[in-house]
Amino acid sequence: MKVTNVSVLIHNRPAPLRGVGAPGMFQLGVLSIETDEGLVGNSFVSAGPGKGAVQLAEQIVQFVKPMLMGQDPLQITRYWNNMTKMSRSIDTVVVGVVDVALWDLAGKAAGLPVHKLLGSFREKMPAYLSSWIHEEPQDYVDEALHYQSLGYTGYKLHPLTQRRNFGEQVAAQIDVETCAAVRDAVGPHMDLMLDSAWAYDYREAIKVGLAIQDMDYLWYEDPLRHADDIYNYAKLREKLHIPILATEITEGGVFAYPSWLAQRATDALRGDPVIKGGITGMMKIAHLAESYRLNCEVHDSYSSLMNVAALNIALAISNTTSFEVLTINPKGEYSLDHTNYGLADPIEVDREGNVHAPVKPGLGHDIDWDLIRSDVEATVE
Repeated sequence: MKVTNVSVLIHNRPAPLRGVGAPGMFQLGVLSIETDEGLVGNSFVSAGPGKGAVQLAEQIVQFVKPMLMGQDPLQITRYWNNMTKMSRSIDTVVVGVVDVALWDLAGKAAGLPVHKLLGSFREKMPAYLSSWIHEEPQDYVDEALHYQSLGYTGYKLHPLTQRRNFGEQVAAQIDVETCAAVRDAVGPHMDLMLDSAWAYDYREAIKVGLAIQDMDYLWYEDPLRHADDIYNYAKLREKLHIPILATEITEGGVFAYPSWLAQRATDALRGDPVIKGGITGMMKIAHLAESYRLNCEVHDSYSSLMNVAALNIALAISNTTSFEVLTINPKGEYSLDHTNYGLADPIEVDREGNVHAPVKPGLGHDIDWDLIRSDVEATVE
């Protein structure tokens, strides 16, 4: 089997994301790696950290396509190693999306879902609902109660202090009050997490952390203002007993994590296939965490097909707890559009709060090509 073409279709996604910090619309790329046997591997090139879909598509076609054309697409480790050495030419997101498409192709060639190729650990796992940034504490309470009524056993807050990123003045105390209100509303048996997303200085991080650990929150994610602040994360861990999850957007992929582990600056490793080197990169990170008896918690992956890739990873590793389902909705609406946009068969959460393993070959969820082709900006090839 040989690669015959590499292209990226650019789809205009109309007004898909709403709320503070959410763009009214953005371009979604669909990467296709075609072969002489008629099999095609796909991934989504979506809005996330760094460059937009068109810029990333141009990098893929200019720098990665020549590497793949006429070659065996199953030599995934070879291409991953080559791409990680091309940091002056390609964005880290390119490594991730190309790697995911190659794994999708490998699964289709084998007639197996990707998690089976990786060595499945489980057939289902708990999901937790991950909020967007709301307008007032009661919005979080209402959302948590809604998804609890649907069977979700976990809820994570992206709190009001994230409005600081958009020029608003919000005191850290409001996050404490919001966390308390949610805990009071859902009771003691729902897992709650706080993802402060780099909102606090060290003093605020201590204050909020002490409060939520007394509320029995499951973990405390990315509280410090600077994502790479290893020194102060190590200090913070000494002051708190609630598990701290850092490293979500740190640069360097798997190669950056030894410093965090050596300095005991995080209680788990965090990442996703988009910005941490695809499925290959995330499996390396998960195994590194496992060697320290730590968890690797897989993050939301910015678009639906990449969320499917994240699900395959999570199903294949033993040292992760749950699957993140991020919502971006206006007040009073409870759509899972962000998690599923562009999928013909969406990721679903059952009444016990679990997501189930894909059974189709490759990533295991088909693309809604009618939707994608309904508004095409360009094809980059």
